[in-house]
Amino acid sequence: MSVYRHILLAVDFSSQDSQIVQKARNLSLQIGARLSLIHVLDNIPMPDTPYGTAIPLNTETTYDAMLNVEKQKLSQIGNTLGIEPAHRWLVWGEPREEIIRIAEQENVDLIVVGSHGRHGLALLLGSTANSILHYAKCDVLAVRLQDD
Repeated sequence: MSVYRHILLAVDFSSQDSQIVQKARNLSLQIGARLSLIHVLDNIPMPDTPYGTAIPLNTETTYDAMLNVEKQKLSQIGNTLGIEPAHRWLVWGEPREEIIRIAEQENVDLIVVGSHGRHGLALLLGSTANSILHYAKCDVLAVRLQDD
């Protein structure tokens, strides 16, 4: 029996995602763990509305095109990995908080996330991977990314 039964793969749609996707795929296949997928929308501007920053996804907005691109990217990765749509999350928010929230909600044993291994000021300010590592209640695998 594997120590990990459910792996959450966090992607940011960078050019280096393929490195993380391959590691998570190989690990899940080797140990027989279920694989889930998350992308946190933190780089699409959100408008101010009377009810907060929620954008109704069933109406035409200037954000529709950007949101559709993000949905397509998530679907493509999910389809490539054979992940059921019910185990894919596209959420708005702060990456650390949302990744950890979904991991706890779905009883994830391991979060797989990319890390650039930054130095200097970027290290002091922290990164998403470092932040997840320090706050997650489950194990975290930070895949060292090779810069382009």
